[in-house]
Amino acid sequence: MAMQTINPYPVANDLMALDDIRDQLKDTGHPVTTDDIERWIQEQDLYVERYRRKTYVSYSDILMAHQEAAASPD
Repeated sequence: MAMQTINPYPVANDLMALDDIRDQLKDTGHPVTTDDIERWIQEQDLYVERYRRKTYVSYSDILMAHQEAAASPD
């Protein structure tokens, strides 16, 4: 009988470095800073990978957080 393992985080296939995500979002009309992205990671408990002193996070997850931030009245 095969046993399935439970992974608490899905393996993201769209991991990007925080600086690269910041650069992608700068032309959206709602530019963000690396600090904004780090805050969203903390607030939403997003999965991150650290490799060679760089932090990688799912671009899709950050796009959703960016959408929520841009739509908020604050």
